Amino acid sequence: MKKRILILLILCLSPLFSREMGEFVKDIQIKPLQFDVPGITSSTNPSGVEVFSLKNSEFPIVYADILIYHGKKHLGSRPVEIARILEDTWELSGSKTYPKEKFLETLEFYGASFSVSVDYEKTIVSLSYLKKTESIVLPVMQSFFQNPNLDETLLKVTKGKLTEEINRRNDNPSALGNRKAKEAMFRGTIAGTSMKKENINAVSLDELLTFQSQILSESKRRLLITGDFDLKSWDGFFLNLPKTIQSKEEIITPSILSENVTKEGKDIRLVTKDVNQTFISMMGVLPEHNHPDFYAIQVLNYIIGGGGFNSYYMREIRNNRGLAYSAGSNTDFQENYGTIQFYAMTKSESAKDVLSLMQELIQPKLINSLTEEELLRAKNAIINQFVFQFEDDKRTLSSEVRRRDHKMPEGYLQNFRKEIEKVTLADLKRVGNLYFQSDKMITTIVGPKSLTSFWKGSVKVLQPED
Repeated sequence: MKKRILILLILCLSPLFSREMGEFVKDIQIKPLQFDVPGITSSTNPSGVEVFSLKNSEFPIVYADILIYHGKKHLGSRPVEIARILEDTWELSGSKTYPKEKFLETLEFYGASFSVSVDYEKTIVSLSYLKKTESIVLPVMQSFFQNPNLDETLLKVTKGKLTEEINRRNDNPSALGNRKAKEAMFRGTIAGTSMKKENINAVSLDELLTFQSQILSESKRRLLITGDFDLKSWDGFFLNLPKTIQSKEEIITPSILSENVTKEGKDIRLVTKDVNQTFISMMGVLPEHNHPDFYAIQVLNYIIGGGGFNSYYMREIRNNRGLAYSAGSNTDFQENYGTIQFYAMTKSESAKDVLSLMQELIQPKLINSLTEEELLRAKNAIINQFVFQFEDDKRTLSSEVRRRDHKMPEGYLQNFRKEIEKVTLADLKRVGNLYFQSDKMITTIVGPKSLTSFWKGSVKVLQPED
């Protein structure tokens, strides 16, 4: 009797278990979330530094990001390695007044934290501290800018650390695949140049000091400050700033990236590595952030691969066919260009089928068959996720600064939801034909050399460090 009941129960539940992931919520009507974008205060302090602030007195803590608009794209003829060397060495150097460990120890003693990041566009110095220690912490931070303390000992330590990092950077197949895809897409630019051990060893302390000095000589700065702050305390922080230095910078455009795609041709780039989990990437070119197609691209990307378990990539490649551990896509929009990447992680023996399916799912046949219901669900999901741009004050300020850096129109954040709602099926078909074409993408695969047999003569074999 118990056996019959068990069999009956399994038969009743089996249709439930066999339903694809996402079916449970398929019929739930998701309404767009209504919310107000937080009000950001923008001003200019006595030193001419633009200040973006959001007051929050709930906790007696202040969070500040100092943005100096001088980054990797301003390197000129310098090796790209110098930016990372400066970032890691500078953070440990302190100042002449508070050298090396004394600098961090002093900040930590008063409950403050600190970090430095030399990004592509700018250098960012981040600081957080208790409001009651402000009169002590700010002078310590000022000394970091006014009397830097780089020396040969710190440089040697950083070189050893980065050399070991290069020795290990090919361990993860997806990280390796992403790096090789970026090298091909951004070939000939600073953004597409990876670190080399011989270049790290060649960087001298004088070169590092010159680069540091050039960053500190850039007067275009912004202060992002949140929490329980008092802006008057910062009035004297940026005194005696230098005049703006017009330095040459690298400008990447969609045409430059498209030329690189054309140069690579349609061959598959196989980065050989003995792994069981093969990584597959298809990377293409998008227009700049402030482009009329931006909103339609976001919606189509969500439907095809960016929507997690709601996307075609996860549903068709992973759930329905069990061919991949993960699959999806992402977009990256910058001031002058954008990129899109479709990816999957699969068993090596499934690589050919997965790549074929990845290409099939971005063909006009599928995009032209999308329905109004799919469009509505994607738009509502994007609008609802947009609120997380403002989940904390620091991120809110960063979103506003990004809008200005990328020359997005006034009211971009406030109007984002309305622009997404305007997207139509015709828009999806149009941007699909323009940007979602596999023959306009660079295909990079990380896997064993035996995969060459899947595609005969259409494979270009590379080593991880080629």
